[in-house]
Formats: sequence, structure tokens, C-alpha cells
Amino acid sequence: MSNPSAVARPFDGLRVLDLSCSIAGQFAARLLADHGAAVRHLRQQAVDPGSAVFVHLNHNKIIDVLPVGGLVEALRRYGTGVDVIVVSGSAEAALARGVAPYALIATAPDFADEGPYRNWTGSELIHQALSGSMYYNGHAGQPPLYGVGDRASYAAGLFLYLSLVVRMRNRQPDTDGEIVQVAVHEAAAAMEQNFSAQWSYSKTIAQRGELNRPKARIRCADGWMMVFAMEGRLRELLTAVGAEDLADEPPFTSWQEFMGDLHNAFERVAERAKEKGAEDLLEAAVRYRLVMSPVRTPGELRDDSQLLARDFWREAEVEGRNQLVLGPMWRPLDYTPGPANRASEVAFRWVGGKTATDEASDRPLAGLRVIDFTTAWSGPLATRILAMLGAEVIKVESAERLDAWRGPAQGSTAQSVFYPDGRPGEQPYNRHAWFNAQNLEKKSVALNLKDPAGLAAARELCRDGDVVLTNFTPGTMQRLGLGFDELRACNPTITMVEMSGFGADGPLREHRAFGQTMEAMAGITAVIGYDASEPLGSGSAYVDPMGGLAGAAAALTALCHQERTGAAQYVEVAQREAAMHWIGEIILSAIATGTDPYPLGNARSGVVPHGAFRCRGQDEWIAIAVHTSAQWSALCSELGWSDWAGDPALTNLPGRLARSSEIEERLIAAAAQHHKAELAKRLQRAGVPAAPVLSGQDLFNDPQLRHRGWFTPLDHPAVGVREYAGLPVEIERRLVRPTSAAPLLGQHTGCL
Repeated sequence: MSNPSAVARPFDGLRVLDLSCSIAGQFAARLLADHGAAVRHLRQQAVDPGSAVFVHLNHNKIIDVLPVGGLVEALRRYGTGVDVIVVSGSAEAALARGVAPYALIATAPDFADEGPYRNWTGSELIHQALSGSMYYNGHAGQPPLYGVGDRASYAAGLFLYLSLVVRMRNRQPDTDGEIVQVAVHEAAAAMEQNFSAQWSYSKTIAQRGELNRPKARIRCADGWMMVFAMEGRLRELLTAVGAEDLADEPPFTSWQEFMGDLHNAFERVAERAKEKGAEDLLEAAVRYRLVMSPVRTPGELRDDSQLLARDFWREAEVEGRNQLVLGPMWRPLDYTPGPANRASEVAFRWVGGKTATDEASDRPLAGLRVIDFTTAWSGPLATRILAMLGAEVIKVESAERLDAWRGPAQGSTAQSVFYPDGRPGEQPYNRHAWFNAQNLEKKSVALNLKDPAGLAAARELCRDGDVVLTNFTPGTMQRLGLGFDELRACNPTITMVEMSGFGADGPLREHRAFGQTMEAMAGITAVIGYDASEPLGSGSAYVDPMGGLAGAAAALTALCHQERTGAAQYVEVAQREAAMHWIGEIILSAIATGTDPYPLGNARSGVVPHGAFRCRGQDEWIAIAVHTSAQWSALCSELGWSDWAGDPALTNLPGRLARSSEIEERLIAAAAQHHKAELAKRLQRAGVPAAPVLSGQDLFNDPQLRHRGWFTPLDHPAVGVREYAGLPVEIERRLVRPTSAAPLLGQHTGCL
């Protein structure tokens, strides 16, 4: 890495005023600061600048206290002459627009300002309930769990950053500003689009605790391991846990037998693993190329050997105190993301990106060509975001080795839920719901990269491309002859983004990574569960869309840098490191205090009640979160709890906390009498944060998303007309929607 002071960064000269009180707004502003912007954050007087969440979100900024006179005085004093102002809501955005008519005004409200939820009160629990992700977390028959931390808010922050970068790349100087808005509700929904796609295809929903994939958490001698078994590597898995003698016994004699008896198979693996230490099992996983990783606690990450080898941790001065902070979400080759809290000597130079030759295209990335060497979820999500923003994305595939999300070439009855009406059909690889949902707007070329002709064709695509994006194991592209040095030799302005699991160097460089194993290593899994007895983690591979968002953001940031410098750009996204930022404050707090958090079900500090309660129907739940005394009074009034409505002991948080079990029991009895959506509407009208916990079917039919035009019907030659989700990014006040279905395998080979 070169000296950051010697190399221009993408947003050097950009002046940002951060007036936001939200995680989403402050995180978006921090990412701008990470890459060169001079960001001034005005904190509320009561905010502790030494708190872990404040340090995590603001350590790269100039910190001042909000002046007497509040927002109006802050805008008057600091708002003129800035390029971007980040605020907390629509009213603040309107005020800022009046003061700085040429600035971009960024905001991340809970809900869009139209539709049936426009007046709803949001919180992290509410957004996760409405996103579809909460429904899939936890054990079957037990309450669904919300994901620890503030993942909906961090998703909104990244989407807000993406929205700002897109506009900064395209905007001409001295043009009128605009309000750039991302609703937290829509950002959260965008993270789990596979659930609604599954319903659209097969009218089935994913269930909590469903053992339909070869994955498990197993206890070892000193902790927990997350394990994915792989076809063709059962013997290696057994060897790693010291069970070689079982290789020729049922259910390990064939993959079909193993998949037919997963529960028993993993019990036998766990029986042997309990005698092994987590680090020994991790070492064996690397040696045998297994998808198996320990469940790290947040505090353990400070001494993690991979992070130390990569010099991950940083120190920053925050209001006179040195503080430990996380390293960058992504790493550019020719500059180091770092402190940008200084006044810039020059104004930001608005670049103005390529324009499309097709006059009908009005999307901001029109005219860009992206060469997509990605598979499964995270990489394809990153390139789908770029495609839906207007880039031409060419997906390079192999007919011999299919993208894992196309499914097996002959189809599989075990995966019937992913096919239209449960039928794989003659070309199942063109009919898989998840693949088709994550590869909208793209073109597909089928090339054999191990054949000289196929490799030459791939190089020709890269020669004419603007961005190359891959999520292969580090070193794969180099071994193919498509590494960064080879690509920039033939294309001096190429931008390359490599998204690996654990990074391009260090002892885990080649360790195989799936979403759930990266989540385990990121400290997230350890804090999701019903109690301290067992960490469960997310039901879906939530780190995959986290990595996808980081990959898209990294690509756009690097593209801005390339267009300012004219030089080729390389960026590395270690997805585990990127995911750690989503619980950055939890990690920093655990390290500082020496105390690790542990699973607490749906409990959250400072909020009582806070949980999911069963309603009428099969596996139907409502999420309720009471943050204030006013919300408590409204809850009591709406549910007819006259005895509690006047009880002063329950008005304050300590009083409710002392009687939390009693409150939950009464909520369980009350919720059971109601339909979840109707009760949520009633409570929201009364001012209580509440929401139905949505399944994939509910998500597909959600009235707010439907009002916003979230789903678009598209005709696919192998599956007919199905509906697909858009993005929580607005262009000219309309959500970005897909315009073309996913490609057939190799559909565009020879046509480009």
C-alpha cells in the first residue's frame, strides 16, 4: 500500500456536512470520509463521543457539537458551500435544500413518504420483521429471531452511499442539487429477495430450522463450528474430525445417503468433533479445502490470526482520545482508506461519467461494461446492482462447471422449491429462482477458461470492459491468466474488484467461504440465538448480501477514482471483514470491556417489550418494540390494559424491565387473538412500533412494497412471466426496477 497522503483519493475535495442522528446516515457519511471527503459531523450534546457506536461511525470525521439553535443554526453556520448534507428525515431535508440548493441532500427515513406504511414508526426489530429475514431465523415452532445489531440500518447506509456515489460520478458542476433518499424498510427488504422469488416460482416458503441443506453447527472441545458438507468431500470431512473409520459406513457411503439422513450424519460428525479444538479443526478445514469455520465471539476477533496477519486493526483519534477502530471495508491497491477529517485545499471535481450511446437509456451507469466472473449470491448481487443502475453486465459462465445457483445440470427433487411449480424441467439450470432473481439485466457467455480459445475470448471481453468483478478464491484469476497485472497490460484503465471470503493474504487466504461460515468468523453468529447455550446465527446466508453490497460500493468507488486519475484500479473486498462493520460497535465494545455479548433471544437493551408474539394462524407472528413511555401508554390503551395504563412503575424502563416476563406473558395472550397484519396496523395507528413478521409469501404481497412498485413482471423464456424485486435506490424519485430477465446459460455467446 502506498502513502495515502501522496495519492489522490476518489472524494478528495468533497465537502460533507453530517447532521444525521441515524446509523444509516452516519455510516454513509463515514464511507465518504474513508475515501477522501472532508466530513463535519455535528453531534447532539447528550451523545457520548467515546461510545463504541459513535467511534465506529464517526472516527474519520471532524467532530463538533450541534450549536444552540439546533438544525436551523447548524445549516446557517455550516451548510453553505458544501457538496453533500446528510440529515435524518424529510423535514430536515427540505430545510437543507433551502439553505444549499446546489448540494446533494441525503436522508434515510424509516419508510418512504408514500404508501400505507408512510406514517409508521420504525425500529430495527420492525424493519427486520418486514424484510423477510426474521421469519427465517431460529428454530421451527419457536419465535423468530431478529438479527443482532442494526443490520437494516447498515444496509440503508450502504445503499445511501451507493446512491450518492452514482450521482457524484454523473453530476456536472454547478447544477441544482437534489434530495437523495433510501428508506430503511426497502433497504432491509432488498437483502432478502430470494424469499419472495421462491414464492413467485413455487408458491413455497422457507421454514425456520429447515434441514434442507448440508449445514450444521457442531460443538467442539472449546467452542462451536459452522460446517457445510460438500459432495465429493465427505471423506475429507470425516478425516478432519478424526472419524476416518466411518467413511465406509452409512450414511457416509454416498452423497445421496448422506443427504437423506442429515440429522444422524451430523450427530455422528459432532460426536467426534467434540474432542477437537476449534483452531485444529480450522487448520484441517484449510488443509482439506472444507467449508468449516469456528464461531468467533466479537471479543476474540482482536487476536484473530488472519486479521492480525492482514494488519486489519487501526487506531484513530476521536476528540482527543486514541481509539481502536476497524480497518477498511474494502482495500484499494494504490491508496489507503484512512483519516480524511481535514479541510480540503481544493474543491471536489465533479467528473461526469460515460454516457450511453443508446438514447433510450437514462440510468446513471449506462455506457459502462462490467465483466462478471462471479457465482452464487454475493458477487452476482454486486453485479446485479450495477446492471440495474444501467451498466452492461456480461456474465462469464462455464457449461462444464455451472454456477452453483443454477443448480445441478439434471435438476434435483431436493431443490424442487426453487423451480417453477416445483418442476426442474428439461433445462433446470435456466429455471432456478435464486439464480434468476440475482442475475437480472445481464448477458451470459459460456466460455471454457482452461481452453486457449475460451481464455482469449475472455481477455477480449476484458479489453473492452470498464470493470471486472470476481468472487473466486484468491489467486484463481492469476492462475487463469486474468489477474490484475495481465488485465491492465491490455486495458490500462480497467477497474478490477476481487471479492474473496477472508482476503488475498494471510493464513486463511485460500480457506473456502460460504455466507454462514463467514458470518461465524465475523462475530455475528455468536450473538444470535435464544440463550447462551447455543449460537444459531442467521437463517439465511446474510453475509452474502452484505458482501454483495460492499462489492458494488467498492466497484463504484474505484470507478470514480479511475475516472479522476485515468489509471487502472484494483480493489480487494474481504467479505468477512466487510461484514464485521455491520456489528462494528458490538466488536469494539467487547474488546474494550473484555466482556463478550451472548445470545439473548429478541431482548434488546433499553427496549421493553421487544420481541415476537404468536398470532392467529399457522406460524404467524407480530413484532412489537416499546422504546418510550408514550409508546407504552399507547400499547396499554390499545390493548385495553387499564390496570397497567395508570401504573407509574411501568411507565419507566426499569419498571418494565423488572416485570418483563409478566409483560411478555400478557402480550402472548393478547396477540394470539388477532391476525398479525391487522394488529400491527392498530398498534401503529396508536403510535406503537409493531409489524407482522413476514414470510416470503407475505413479502411478495406486502402492500407497501406493492404500492411502491417494488416488483416487476418479466418474461423469461424458460419460466414464463414471474415477478422480480427492484432496488431501494431512487432515480428521479422512482425506485430502480429491472427491465429484463436473467439470461439463459450462454445465451449471448458469440454475440458480443
